Amino acid sequence: MHDVFRGGVEPGGLTADFEIKMLICYLLSVLDKPIPVSILLETFVKEGIGNYFEAASAASGLVKTGHLTIEKIGGERCYAVTELGQNTATALAGDLPLVVRDKALKAARHELQIRESRAKNQVSIKKVPDGYLLTMTITDIGSDLLSTTILVPDKKTCKKISERFVEDPLLFYKGIVAVITGNFEAVGPLTEE
Repeated sequence: MHDVFRGGVEPGGLTADFEIKMLICYLLSVLDKPIPVSILLETFVKEGIGNYFEAASAASGLVKTGHLTIEKIGGERCYAVTELGQNTATALAGDLPLVVRDKALKAARHELQIRESRAKNQVSIKKVPDGYLLTMTITDIGSDLLSTTILVPDKKTCKKISERFVEDPLLFYKGIVAVITGNFEAVGPLTEE
């Protein structure tokens, strides 16, 4: 019965409550900013690092012990690390496997980047007689950096393109500039390895 609550945890993932708590303190300490509850939990689940329920329980326990606080930012509940949580991360994070720490940190940064990109960049879909007009806009401090509209045959393709755009709007920008100018060297590598 105990294994039911381990569902979704990949080999090498965390199953002990204290390990999950250490990783949460570590993530929040390294990222050095509050993280929405949904992103923190998604990091554990998506990467198979820990079970949703155990991660949620561990985070709740850290709030009760004063390692974390809950802040409301933009109407969303976010976890923030306290000095006690930072001290815990500094003292104990080395006890966690490096691969797990790196995987979790990379996943959390990726989720935060996508969230930030969605907030800054816009995608709109408009139904037209022969398909859908998909407009993607990269906003900047002043004028929009890029706004492009393409005709897409179906909603599924719109969703796929939209997700890819939001994941890496800079790739779209660099690719379009390279194609328009014919100068692929000027924009540098399209992807960063």
